[in-house]
Amino acid sequence: MKKTFKAAISLILTVILVFCTLSVAAAKEDVTPVIVVSGMNSFPLTNAQGEQVYPPSGDKITSLVMDNIKPLLGFLATGDWQKLGDEIIYDVYEDLFNEIVCDEKGNSVNEIKTSIFPKSVDNYPDVFAGGEETEDEIGIVKGLIEDIGGENVYFFNYDWRLDPMKHADDLNAYIENVKKEKGSHKVTLIPCSMGGTVTNSYLYKYGNGSVNKVIYAMTAIQGLDAVGEVFHRNIDVDVDVLMAYLFSMQRDDLAMQILMSALASFTEVTPAITKWMDSFIDESLDELNDRVYDELMCISFGTLPGFWSLVPDSYYDEAKDIFFGGKINKTFESVIDNYHYNVQARAEEIMKSAADNGTEIYVLASYGYVGGPYTNKAMNQSDCLIETANQSLWATTALYGESFSEDYEAIGTKCADKSHNHVSTDGIIDASTCGFPENTWFIKYNKHVGMPCGTDCQKLMTYLVTSESYVNVHSDESYPQFMSLNKNTGKLTSLTGDEINADITSGKSGFFMRLVEIFRNIYINICTLFDRG
Repeated sequence: MKKTFKAAISLILTVILVFCTLSVAAAKEDVTPVIVVSGMNSFPLTNAQGEQVYPPSGDKITSLVMDNIKPLLGFLATGDWQKLGDEIIYDVYEDLFNEIVCDEKGNSVNEIKTSIFPKSVDNYPDVFAGGEETEDEIGIVKGLIEDIGGENVYFFNYDWRLDPMKHADDLNAYIENVKKEKGSHKVTLIPCSMGGTVTNSYLYKYGNGSVNKVIYAMTAIQGLDAVGEVFHRNIDVDVDVLMAYLFSMQRDDLAMQILMSALASFTEVTPAITKWMDSFIDESLDELNDRVYDELMCISFGTLPGFWSLVPDSYYDEAKDIFFGGKINKTFESVIDNYHYNVQARAEEIMKSAADNGTEIYVLASYGYVGGPYTNKAMNQSDCLIETANQSLWATTALYGESFSEDYEAIGTKCADKSHNHVSTDGIIDASTCGFPENTWFIKYNKHVGMPCGTDCQKLMTYLVTSESYVNVHSDESYPQFMSLNKNTGKLTSLTGDEINADITSGKSGFFMRLVEIFRNIYINICTLFDRG
């Protein structure tokens, strides 16, 4: 009897063990593989000799500076801008940008490579698991490794200079290989930054049949106004804007905040110095702007289809004429037109078609930073690189350091439920005008593709990746539509309406507000120390 009982128990335990093993295997198979689609410069471009060509290495830049000390000293003595241009513009092109140029068909003139990763990221532990990097695409990958396993995560990288339409073909082949390797019918895509141009090109050319979800992470799906301005030859550097940019970039560093506030206060009480700096910058642009474009920009960045994919629709037609002075190569024009008119100008249509046909579409956008301080669009809300409006399919935003008026009302809402309030309590973002107002989250003070690993941002990404249903900004109170990131604690908190709207060095804040902000940050840092203790 005992033997029979033991045999029965053993049989039951064996059945349970087999069942649990099969359940675990089934659960792993149920994890939809995730492909992170990289942005620009996730990994450097190298030439045939393995030398880094872009971004230019520190050694190259140092060598260029050293080689041009004599011409710069000569300029200080003579003030001859044209002679300075004669001596340095060609050197800058030849030393830094000559190797990245493309031909009239948008193909690379030189043999240029970048890192590619055909297998899941657990096959490249030194690249994705090692090191101290916790932000950007690598940070997102590290977080996904922790949450769903490296065997379920893939990284699609590409040469950002080239045509997004061609990258779409490579992405399609990559997706098919992942599906075959994992035995999965679908994948989840996480395009980051410029990866949005590639992902939308893929959706345009191949549809959404293989895509379960797309989570757009601060992407350039509508381009960058800053790039549009550059391609309109509208370079504009203002000292006050530059100071605001530097401060906003260092808002997490108390020592840098104090330093930047001191510098801002110095320029405020010495207006003659600020006026001289502005005058010097304006003079340099007046003297050399056209030469820099004609002798450097047009023959380098102007030849890159990838860079043209970042020109917004509102700038595009005029930019082609202005940038090239009416002499654009027609073959090249057809290449960049193909992406622009079929993908960027139809981004919302492409994304909504995917959503209507079963793909979950999520958009993550950031704000709270000054954009690149080289155009008059710098004070538009941004993540320090891409304007928030362009990331989010047209959210309405206040300028940096400002907020909507007290009587502001949402306009042009695209939300089906008119009772929903999609205006942030800090009075900076109106999400009702977004393409996906119910599925777009905004993270204040999250730098471009930040999403730091080990923070609540990582949890938000995992939440979207693993959700079993199509969620929205109302689905989980932990992730409301508008949140603020404290990088010291790693926490995301919902906005309360008590936020200080006047950012330091905004031009309207003044010396008193800078002092208030410094003491506020000292208080936050002290509280953080106690929290960690």
